[in-house]
Amino acid sequence: MRIILAILLASVAAFSQIVVSVDQNVYKNSDKNVFLAVGASALLPGMGELYLGEQKFVRPFVWTDLALWVAAIGSYVVGDRYVTSAHNYAVRHAGFTGGKDVSLLNTVGSYRSRSGVFGQNSSPDMDEDYNQAMIRSGKNIDEEFSKDILWDWGSSDNPESTEHIEEFKSRMRHFRVSRIVFQISVGALILNRVISMLDAVRIYRATSSKSFSSRVQFEPEFYQDGGALFMNVKF
Repeated sequence: MRIILAILLASVAAFSQIVVSVDQNVYKNSDKNVFLAVGASALLPGMGELYLGEQKFVRPFVWTDLALWVAAIGSYVVGDRYVTSAHNYAVRHAGFTGGKDVSLLNTVGSYRSRSGVFGQNSSPDMDEDYNQAMIRSGKNIDEEFSKDILWDWGSSDNPESTEHIEEFKSRMRHFRVSRIVFQISVGALILNRVISMLDAVRIYRATSSKSFSSRVQFEPEFYQDGGALFMNVKF
């Protein structure tokens, strides 16, 4: 049995070939700086990949970042316009005397007046007047906002005044939606950078190895007049 095994091994050795292949990508970035690649991706996603010679992901990262910047800036500008529009509308239709503070404007949309509704209906909602709501909750009427800040949307019996306050609320809802879009866009901008930074690290680790790692593969080959066993060593 030992003699047969020795003959087989001798035959394999006689008809074998060793093929050595070297993957150039394993160490093509060994002279690059990983911190520079990560920093480039932090500034503009895709630039770290470009620095490391991986261009297939550059455009997706850059175009995604550009689209997110447009969404963030656009939503912020639109939101600011809605606040201004709502403020001006309250000044015109409710005699509002305050500024463009968002918290204050939300309160203006929650109560019909600050110090009593002009021409109030016979059975008003208990929460229609802001001052009365503060007193019932045990707070001073000027605890949150100055006494000089006033507004009056008018009686809920008047369809026109109701239409005015509903329009004001609609503009404030549009503002809140635009701010949500802005926050999501900013979060996505940060996430896009984090992904690009991690991808740059991955590329660097895969393409900057200074020590060879090998993988040995045995591949049998058969011919009409015999066979051979190829040993493929890949670095």
